[in-house]
Amino acid sequence: ALPILHCSTRTDLFPNDTTEVAFICFLLRDQELRWVSLLLEQDAQLLHSYSDFLLAMKAVFEPPGYRLQAERELLHIAQGHHSVAEYAIEFRTLASETK
Repeated sequence: ALPILHCSTRTDLFPNDTTEVAFICFLLRDQELRWVSLLLEQDAQLLHSYSDFLLAMKAVFEPPGYRLQAERELLHIAQGHHSVAEYAIEFRTLASETK
């Protein structure tokens, strides 16, 4: 799964989309960093839009069938021997991966 950061709640640190994207770029390594480097060379518009950047990143790096797999897992999730809190976290995590 791609670790997608959501910084919008910290407008004091990230006053606009460009600063949010820049922060995420700072955290990237390897393939993702090479991809962003190409975008920087092209001065790509999506570097100035947080939502466009995340969509593009998902399109490039999210494995095929990722959402479908999360949907299948969500249909078969069970609390089992886990606490309610652990079950809730697993449910919310899988649910967010289906969006």
